[in-house]
Amino acid sequence: MNVVLGVINVALFIAVAVALAYKCRRSGQAGFLWLAVPLVLLPLLGLPIAHWVSASVDRLTAGEVTGVFPFTLVETGRLTLGSLLSMLNGAEHVVWSAFVLAGILLLKQPQQDRKA
Repeated sequence: MNVVLGVINVALFIAVAVALAYKCRRSGQAGFLWLAVPLVLLPLLGLPIAHWVSASVDRLTAGEVTGVFPFTLVETGRLTLGSLLSMLNGAEHVVWSAFVLAGILLLKQPQQDRKA
């Protein structure tokens, strides 16, 4: 089942990338390329990061020392694992939202033909 979901995910990423490239090419607006960053690039870059976080969490729960920041904050008791994961999730959403906002702000209103 995970393989099917993965294939569907990749197909949707490709479809979104093609649609945004088409829109950018037809309209000449760079905002569509900026929207491709959070909608296509960040999720694809997030996959290896999510794998690394998952492996680090598994090591932490097994009592092993990771020695990698920010997991050292959990090891030293400065943060709980839940608060660390919440902070990482929040940071991801801030970055995603900033790119979406930049893309939207770069989109321009279509010029209306003025008939006088």
